[in-house]
Amino acid sequence: MSTSALPSSTSPTIILTNPTPPERNRTWTYSQPEWGNSLTVPEYLNREEYLLTIPLARNGGITNWILTDSAAAVNPDTTERPVLASCETLRKRALVRGKDGIVRDVWAYGIASVFTYSEFRGRGYASKMIELLREYMTAKQQESGEPAFSILFSDIGKEFYAKHGWMPLENTQIEYRVKESPVEFDASVIKLLGDEDLAALTERDEELIRREMALPNSSEVSKTRVAVLPDIDTLQWHFYRQAFICNTAYGRKPTVHGALYTSPSTGSRVWGLFERNHYGGPNKPEKNVLSFLRFVVEDSDIIDEELSEAVVGIFRAAEKEAKDWECSKVEIWNPLGRVRKIVEIAAEFESIFVVRDAKNLASLNWFGEGTAEDLDWVVNERFEWC
Repeated sequence: MSTSALPSSTSPTIILTNPTPPERNRTWTYSQPEWGNSLTVPEYLNREEYLLTIPLARNGGITNWILTDSAAAVNPDTTERPVLASCETLRKRALVRGKDGIVRDVWAYGIASVFTYSEFRGRGYASKMIELLREYMTAKQQESGEPAFSILFSDIGKEFYAKHGWMPLENTQIEYRVKESPVEFDASVIKLLGDEDLAALTERDEELIRREMALPNSSEVSKTRVAVLPDIDTLQWHFYRQAFICNTAYGRKPTVHGALYTSPSTGSRVWGLFERNHYGGPNKPEKNVLSFLRFVVEDSDIIDEELSEAVVGIFRAAEKEAKDWECSKVEIWNPLGRVRKIVEIAAEFESIFVVRDAKNLASLNWFGEGTAEDLDWVVNERFEWC
C-alpha cells in the first residue's frame, strides 16, 4: 500500500484482527531489526515460530494481532492484507483479592511486540490498535470475566499507554556491573538450580503468593490486590526463549536457572531465578544483561545474618553466571526492602538503585471497579515481562 492511499486511523474500515501465517511472517520480518538483537532474520523467524509451540502458547495462550484496512485491496499474488500495525497478547494465570477479601483465580493478558511499519508511523495506527485491543478486552471481561486486568512493559515512556488505560506502577531496580573476576560463592551454602528444580519451587512460590494475597494491604486495607503467578509455564517461556538465543549465538544452552540458600537454623529457603538477555550477543557483550526473574524469601522472619548470607551468595552466583555468559550487568526489579538494603551494604557489588522512567515500564490496565492507581500489584517482578 502506498502512503498516499493510507486510510485515516479514524476510518470505520480500520479493524483489529488475527493475521494469516504469511501476514504474521511478514510482520516478524519487518520487526526483526527492532527486536532481533543478535539474531539474523531467518533465526528470528525460527524463534518466533518456536515460541508459538511452547506450553504457554498452547490453547490460545499467545494470540497474534494486526491492524488492517478491511476496504483495502488484497495483494493478488500473496492474498495478504495491508498490515498497518501489529502486536501479540499472552494469557497468564493471575489472582485478584477483591474488597470482599476473597482471592479469586483469574486470567491476565500481557501485551507485547507492539509495532508499526516505519513508513506508516505518525498516523495514529498504533494508538488505534491499542484502543481497539482495550475495547476487545473490556467487552470480553464483561462477557466472561476474562481478562481481569492487562499488563505491558513500555519502552516509549509513560504517556502513550497511560492515555489508553495502562498506568505505570512500581518501576525500580538494583543493578551492578559484572567484574572481571567475580567473588566466588560458597557452594556448600548456595545450590545452583536446574530444570529439575523448577516445578517444585514454582508450586511452593504459588503457595506463598496465595498466602500473601489472602492478607489485606498492610497500609491501605481497602485496596484490591492483584498478582500474576510465576508458574512453570510463565517461567519456561523465558527459559525456552533464552535457550534458543544462546544456542544460536553460542552453540550451547544454559543449565543454571538460579540459586538457592537453605537456612541452617529453620530450613526455610531463599532463592532467585534468572535469565540471560543477549541484546548484543557475542559481538556486543556490553549490551548483555542477566536479569532476576523472581526472588523469593520463603520465611519473612528469617534473621538478618542468614538473609544477608543468602542474598550475597545468590548474587555472587548470578554474577558468576553473568560472567560465564558474557553479560556485563546484573539487575533485579522492584527488590524487597531487606534485599535492597543488603545488596547496597555489600560493597563488593558496587550496586546502584534506579527508578526506571523510560524503558521496561511495568504498566497495568484494570477492568474492574476503580483505577489501576488504586491497586496493590503484588510480586511485580521481571517474570511478568513479555
